[in-house]
Amino acid sequence: MEQMTEMQALTMFGTYSIAFALRSIGSLLMIWLALRIASNIRMSEEDNMPGKVLGTAFGGLTVMFAYYWQTAYWGLRANVANGLNDLSSSGAELSAGSQQFVANFASADPVTGPGAIVIVFDLVVLAMILGTIWLPKK
Repeated sequence: MEQMTEMQALTMFGTYSIAFALRSIGSLLMIWLALRIASNIRMSEEDNMPGKVLGTAFGGLTVMFAYYWQTAYWGLRANVANGLNDLSSSGAELSAGSQQFVANFASADPVTGPGAIVIVFDLVVLAMILGTIWLPKK
């Protein structure tokens, strides 16, 4: 089997990065919608328990999907860096940019999730959604 070249690996990474950027935009739009739904539920004069449950489910699923795509992107980034590292180990000379990419993102451990700051962001968004829906108005 032929080994992938540095340019092929970086081209593949760039293509996937575009797809992940579009998913990030979609995630942000879904987060905005979940916050908007939570706000509408809070502003409603009636006590709408089915609406609260569905709003909670939508907000939770939104954050879960955002976390899924964040984890997938961190994994892709580490896998490409590990592939470039293997390419370098087999004798290929990497460009300075690829060497820096490997230094920043290569990982001996399997990537199980995004960094702590991303997880904190997701938890804050989830707390904002749930707090808006469930906390007392006064």
